[in-house]
This record gives sequence, C-alpha cells and structure tokens, in this order.
Amino acid sequence: MNDLSFECQSCGHSPLIPVQEMIKLYGGDTTVDHVRVKARCSSCGQKTFQFRIVYCGGSYDALIGAANTKMSGGV
Repeated sequence: MNDLSFECQSCGHSPLIPVQEMIKLYGGDTTVDHVRVKARCSSCGQKTFQFRIVYCGGSYDALIGAANTKMSGGV
C-alpha cells in the first residue's frame, strides 16, 4: 500500500496517511493536488507542509503507480 506524507513546517508533525484512507475520504476520482490543497496539520492546524507520495514495493511498482494521474483503488 502507498502512503501520503505530510510534514508540517510549523510544528514538525509528520504522519504517513495510507492512500486508501484518502480515497475513502475524498472518493476515487479525486486528484493528489486536491488532497494536498485540502490538507491541514492535525496537531497545529497549519496548512504549511512538505508533501510526498511514498511508494511501497519495488521500483517497477513505483513507476507504474506514478503513471496514474488520479488516485484510484489500484494505486
């Protein structure tokens, strides 16, 4: 399973959130950019953070996942 990483620039909080959790929250047709814009630190409430997609698996799996432009249940 792949994760989204949000590192808050204000307080340093850095959760890894499973992509599947974001799909359940925002729906399978949402984009990563939509999720990033909506994100807010659950510790301090700020919207200033570094965002990363963390791919799990081999490099081939990561490349295939990177080819998707929308979040889906298969990513």
